[in-house]
Amino acid sequence: MANLVYKRVSTDQQSTARQNRVLDEAGIEDPVVFEEDPGTSSLLHPLQRPKFSELFTYVWVLAGQE
Repeated sequence: MANLVYKRVSTDQQSTARQNRVLDEAGIEDPVVFEEDPGTSSLLHPLQRPKFSELFTYVWVLAGQE
């Protein structure tokens, strides 16, 4: 089973460094990463966010293969 990771920050002045550190500390190996561009609005429904939508589609396809 793949380790799927969705990363997002609210502004272009933030980074995913802390999220990366938590993944490293948890020992997550070879994750499939879906990372939004900085500043992707939290006001958008998750399915309107490009990378979340991509993640959802990826999971939907995987579920159909099981």
